[in-house]
Amino acid sequence: MQSKSTMNLLRTTSRRARRGFTLVEVIVIVTIMALLVTVVSTTLVQKMGQAKSSLAQTSAARLNQSLTSYLLDVGVSSPPSDFDFEVLTLRPEDGGGPNGPYVTNVDDIKDPWGRNFVLINPGNVNLTWDITSYGEDGQLGGEGPAADVTN
Repeated sequence: MQSKSTMNLLRTTSRRARRGFTLVEVIVIVTIMALLVTVVSTTLVQKMGQAKSSLAQTSAARLNQSLTSYLLDVGVSSPPSDFDFEVLTLRPEDGGGPNGPYVTNVDDIKDPWGRNFVLINPGNVNLTWDITSYGEDGQLGGEGPAADVTN
């Protein structure tokens, strides 16, 4: 048979196991979780910005290939400075080039932020012309996700 003190110890241990967390423990746990969420969300936002910039670079290069094909088909060496990329989405009977459409989806002439790419002729980066996205902020210049992206 167990002694009275042993039974009291078991009861006390049992009560402590059932009582749950103190307010201080809960606050510490919530604070740690909030810090983790902040770090993870900040990292995700940065990665999404980098992914959009990378996608803009790829899309501008693809659009440049489509533009080059169009120019070869119509017998022009350089696009006019007011060239509308929407022409690349048109079939020949709708006013596009002879082998059009050169871009199958209208969204392909837009950057990942939903704005039209900009044609700069003559180019500042390339010898011929530049196809540029003004980045997340839609303004010339910028840093990080707001930086301009050119083919």
